Amino acid sequence: MRDLVIIGAGPGGYDAAIFAKEQGLDVVLIEQEEVGGTCLNWGCIPTKALYHNALEIDKMKHLSVFGIHVPSFDVDYGVIKERKETIVSAQVNNIHTSLKRLGIELKFGTASIVDPHTVMVNDESIPTKHIIIATGSSPRRFPFAGDSAPIVHDSKGILTLSTFPKRMIVVGAGVIGVEMASIFSAMGTEVTLVEFQSAILPSIDMDIQKRARNLYKRKGITIHTDSVLKSIVKSTDGYMATIESRKGTLDISTDFVLLATGRQPHFGGLALEDLGISFDAGGIHVNDKKQTSIPNIYAIGDVNGELMLAHKATYDGYKAISHILGNEMDIRFDLVPSVVFSIPEIASIGAVEQDLSGDYRTNKYLFKTNAKAECMNETDGFIKMIVDDNDHLIGCHIIGAHASDLIHEVAGLMYKRITTKDYRNIIHAHPTLSEVIGDCLKGLH
Repeated sequence: MRDLVIIGAGPGGYDAAIFAKEQGLDVVLIEQEEVGGTCLNWGCIPTKALYHNALEIDKMKHLSVFGIHVPSFDVDYGVIKERKETIVSAQVNNIHTSLKRLGIELKFGTASIVDPHTVMVNDESIPTKHIIIATGSSPRRFPFAGDSAPIVHDSKGILTLSTFPKRMIVVGAGVIGVEMASIFSAMGTEVTLVEFQSAILPSIDMDIQKRARNLYKRKGITIHTDSVLKSIVKSTDGYMATIESRKGTLDISTDFVLLATGRQPHFGGLALEDLGISFDAGGIHVNDKKQTSIPNIYAIGDVNGELMLAHKATYDGYKAISHILGNEMDIRFDLVPSVVFSIPEIASIGAVEQDLSGDYRTNKYLFKTNAKAECMNETDGFIKMIVDDNDHLIGCHIIGAHASDLIHEVAGLMYKRITTKDYRNIIHAHPTLSEVIGDCLKGLH
């Protein structure tokens, strides 16, 4: 009997397999498509490859600030696409190498759970002590007239494009929608962003929402909130989209429609109900150990619906493995950093102000007052911090250059519950962007 069978080799699954093997467990990892899952093959990594191309293009437009004059430049989408695919391929190979080096058995096929101690794959029965379900998520689509038109794609389909569309409508202004809008706008596409709710990035702190909207509009992105895409029809000029909002109906010509309306748990065809595993449309129900209603079966990552982030899936796996081994890890799942790779970047951790009540204080510190940001010509944005009445940091939100890197210093502060007074004793090199953290906290002390 094997110690553990993991179904799904995305970030949660393959990291859990590696960690379990390093702890001495006998592991079988099963994958239906390719290791790395959505994140590596069709999500986080290929989109970040495109993002960094877009970032360089955006910088090219502002080189005159540094006395560098580039009257014109060409963008070769073929090179961009090849680079993206090369990066993905290299990362996939790295995972295969790690699994092989550790002697982890990887099986490709569709798994089924026969009973709490038996998994089937490719007509092979695998007895096991424990099972981890890590089958991820899939794009959520909402029906509308013309939703089967060839120009309508989800976030996976957009990565197969052979050229940049001239005009694009992005439906959904969550993380995926905003990232794609930023990327394609920087590459010269005329982007219209359509969001059903009254604000873009609805889960982000309200002050960041407002600043982000202004900065995106400045970069040429048209934004319609409180709006719905009602239909797509063929026209003499390609396709015509009809958008309904509180202000009325708007018709927009477009060459491409990206549906970025969120993701939903993917149960991998597993007969959860027959097994007696508790779940609903929001995901498989788990406790704080990531156990399902059947104690030796765990569910990690997007499939449990708690927070659909690759790094959260990884730490879900660590938590499940540590519970299996009886060696609990003190992971703070209330302190999961999140990042929006737009231009500029956004990063958040902890509480958002619109959800708070009671005693708390906030402070903002503008990037334009930071010497390093000024030297970099990256002065757009600010850092916002929230502390409670015990002087502990409970939330941090950043919009600006390298927000994705800066947020992790804050994560450490929050994990260790360092007060603003204690933080004043920590020395930062000057001039660095990280000084915005200390300068913002000084205003809270």
